[in-house]
Amino acid sequence: MGLHRKINWSFVLLYFVVILCSSFSNHENVLYKNILKKVKKEISKVFVLEDFELNPVQIQPINELTADFSGNRLLEISSNDIKLGYAYVGTAPSKTETFEYLVLFDNQFVIKKAKVLLYRESWGGEIGSKRWLKQFLLKGTNHKFIYRQNISAISGATISVKSMTNAVNELLSSLNFLIQNKII
Repeated sequence: MGLHRKINWSFVLLYFVVILCSSFSNHENVLYKNILKKVKKEISKVFVLEDFELNPVQIQPINELTADFSGNRLLEISSNDIKLGYAYVGTAPSKTETFEYLVLFDNQFVIKKAKVLLYRESWGGEIGSKRWLKQFLLKGTNHKFIYRQNISAISGATISVKSMTNAVNELLSSLNFLIQNKII
């Protein structure tokens, strides 16, 4: 006769939840490492450096900030104990997904580079073109980008264009607040 065992379904469910969570955690860790690798590559090109340090800038949550400064999103770039600028890695929505982007700043928070690091959709990826992203260069925290005025439209990428524009505006506005209040 076969043995009949009562299956503890709550244990089985818990087991699969733990496995699922650990695989997401590993996936996020791999994703973060890939993005960090791209960030470092861009910093090397823009600041013409091979050896540099990235130090997270800790910003406490403040209601007036519209940009997300959680985790290690804002990084100070230095080399040989000399501060060279800042890097910000953000996430913005596209039509059904999100995308990661990078904004590099000099010490006065003037944009040196904007780049889309990871775009997940089949439509709208044109916002990653160097030509379109040049519109953000050399602008400081007092600048306001306006879709179809000083930011060009891209056919088939309207949502992503507006999203990137809004994200950079929120970042600049938040940085301006932090500077004005001597937080950074």
